Amino acid sequence: MSYALDNLRLLIAHDSQDEAEQLMNALRNAGRATRAQLALGEDDLLRALKSGSWELMLCRPNFGDGTFESAVAHLNRLGKAIPVILLADDFSTATVKEGMKLGARAVAPNEDSELIAMMVDRLTEFLRLRKELQHSEIVRHDAEKRLSLLMDQSRDAIAYVLDGMHIHANDNYVEMFGYEDADDLAGVPIMDMVSAADHDKLKNLLRSRAQDENQTQELDCKGVNTDGSEFDATFTFSPSTYDGEACTQIVIRAAGVDQSEIEERIREISEKDQATGLFSRKWFMDQLDDAVAAAARESRLSAVLYLRLDDFEQHQSTLGIDGADEILRLVAEWLSSQAGDASLARVDGEDFALLLPVEDTEAAGVLAETLRKGIEGLMPEVSARTLQVTASVGGAFIREDARNSQDSLTTALKCCNQAQRANDGRGNSIKIHDPMDDVAAGSTEAIAMQLRQALDQGSFQLHYQPLMNLEDESDHLFEVFVSLPQKEGDVLDAKDFIPVAAEEGLGGKIDRWVVLNGMRAAAALGQPVKMLFNINGSSLADAGLADWMLKAMKAAKMEGRNVIFQFTEADATSYLKQAALFAQKVQAVGCKVSISRFGGGLDPFKLFQHIPANMVKFEGSFTQELAKPEGRNRLAEMIKEVSKGGRSTVIGFVESAAQMQALWTLGGVNYLQGYYLQPPMDVLQIAETA
Repeated sequence: MSYALDNLRLLIAHDSQDEAEQLMNALRNAGRATRAQLALGEDDLLRALKSGSWELMLCRPNFGDGTFESAVAHLNRLGKAIPVILLADDFSTATVKEGMKLGARAVAPNEDSELIAMMVDRLTEFLRLRKELQHSEIVRHDAEKRLSLLMDQSRDAIAYVLDGMHIHANDNYVEMFGYEDADDLAGVPIMDMVSAADHDKLKNLLRSRAQDENQTQELDCKGVNTDGSEFDATFTFSPSTYDGEACTQIVIRAAGVDQSEIEERIREISEKDQATGLFSRKWFMDQLDDAVAAAARESRLSAVLYLRLDDFEQHQSTLGIDGADEILRLVAEWLSSQAGDASLARVDGEDFALLLPVEDTEAAGVLAETLRKGIEGLMPEVSARTLQVTASVGGAFIREDARNSQDSLTTALKCCNQAQRANDGRGNSIKIHDPMDDVAAGSTEAIAMQLRQALDQGSFQLHYQPLMNLEDESDHLFEVFVSLPQKEGDVLDAKDFIPVAAEEGLGGKIDRWVVLNGMRAAAALGQPVKMLFNINGSSLADAGLADWMLKAMKAAKMEGRNVIFQFTEADATSYLKQAALFAQKVQAVGCKVSISRFGGGLDPFKLFQHIPANMVKFEGSFTQELAKPEGRNRLAEMIKEVSKGGRSTVIGFVESAAQMQALWTLGGVNYLQGYYLQPPMDVLQIAETA
């Protein structure tokens, strides 16, 4: 079959309707038959993805309120294997690398419609070949299944012969000649199956076939069993292929044999699990094959859930085999009641699997948790005992680019194994596969993918730590920190992901997210508070950052005197001009500027010649050295120097009463901060005073 894309279905996510239309006209004028839809924002894109079937997508870095990163995230979440061409403004080797990292199949300069058209042609050819390969794989697999089914269920004995030697045979053929299994027949000459009295007739037939292998011929003769006994049979020779190689198929019809009832029973046994009454693994694999075909033909997304009972060997040891089988039966009955339209099977000892179509990847997680929680609450009665049974569930997906069913089941199994290792090896957990699972945990690529996903979904976590004003208790100042929650319940601190964010060009986006959501929290508090926001060095390179911050303040109705922007001494030094310009713009509306981790450089006071800082937060090591006289003296000198310009001073990392006492007597300190006073809070609130 040759798969032709007669009319390319093209989805364009663009920031300009006029430019998108010009691009479409250029493609059509170049002879590309295209049916396209334009998405000018994220809502448009989601509607298009859910309501249509697309072969190719062109995407700008930003389109309305959407971004290229968010578009790729939606494609992954919805299981859409749509190649994407990123239409970049700044086309360079670095841009191409970055785009490919983010998930683009190709990167093209936005203004070069001719090159875009060439890339569309290349990807159209790729799509055609992919569809052809999928179709061929499906057809081949279907043919092999039909062949295997016909051989297994046929009342006739069937074998395949190459160069006069057996290469495969079904069970009836093997039994007919008295062999134990098909492997024993491999390489055995066909002559050995026929009585010596009929050898001449067989030789003549084989000579005739050598001259014309396309003919079908019959031979009435005596077959010979391994014990030497003979029986009447008709051998039918016809051309065929096996494992992709041309060969001869032999069908032998033994006289007076009717195996229809036996075949029906064998079919039933092969498809059903006798202990639970559920379908078997073989049947389930057939359903997976159908799902792979449906995904390729109809872009249908399906979820595969692999469920394993935890500590089943312990139950088996305690209750015996019969008791363990009873657990399996009870769990199978409950799963059947919950499965609905899903295909359900027992695929191994204590392992079950479900297959069902889903709208998006999130639905699989919801069902997996429902099954896990439901089994945990079953409390079955077995052998006069009430048992606590739990299960671990892994999930994977069959998408439109799926190659075969075995890969999907294997992925679901791997996720199940990961879920079973959770909770200190006690399982009772779920794990759903996502693209990050294919990247080494903790690697730069994995963290970058998490950051993009968090920006898309707004899943960062803000924390608020107060700064104690030693002179004014009514001054409520909070520093805002950000972390990245992990699926397993852990948290990735900013120090672990900010360097990656800087490398990936995401620092500015994270800073904007933090400021916007921090100001919203302050506005929702209903009481006047001051907010201290940390700005990353890579963000300072964004010339529009300060203007955006001022717009965010206006939107949140935050007064400038209640906002402090802070960057580290190292970042201020590296981005000196940018930091100075940023400070100038925000201070013009009443905001203050702070420099954190101060005192680490050889001459940190030089910064004040360029950046009129209002506040300084000292490097944490100064707090740790308060127990030493030289440490206290050095900090006291620095505080005195900083204060000369009317700057406020902050000492952080206060972790003990001894440090607190030393700082009280030091003098010149305006604010204290640390876990000893108050750890960061997940919710912005003002502590009540007695």
